[in-house]
Amino acid sequence: MKILDVGCGGGLLTEPSGSLFITTINKTQLSYALGIVFSEQIAAIVPKGTHTWEKFVSPETLESILESNGLSVQTVVGMLYNPFSGYWHWSENTSLNYAAHAVKSGVQEHPMSAEFAFKGEAEELQANACTNPAVHEELKK
Repeated sequence: MKILDVGCGGGLLTEPSGSLFITTINKTQLSYALGIVFSEQIAAIVPKGTHTWEKFVSPETLESILESNGLSVQTVVGMLYNPFSGYWHWSENTSLNYAAHAVKSGVQEHPMSAEFAFKGEAEELQANACTNPAVHEELKK
């Protein structure tokens, strides 16, 4: 797993107090049922194969990864999608989708490898911070 500094409009992660915003899918039975079974196989909201269960990550695991890489998690908030209206809404419920905001700490005393921090839950985060094709190509590596 890599945590990338995509540098989209400032807040670089190489600088203390730089911000990182991540949106992703929680690794729960509910997110599997709705994210893969319902949205891909039943309702065909997204193409089959869009989601990979092994890459889903819980907020607790994400927080551990971020903190072990010198970031301090400021906020974690749930996100709910309404397929009928096509709108996303903020929620206290993080069991499906969630957003996290982390800030680069001033000093990182004991950096830990991302592979150790992640404990095999997934290979990379899918952080869609930009529409820059070069960023998406880097995330695929």
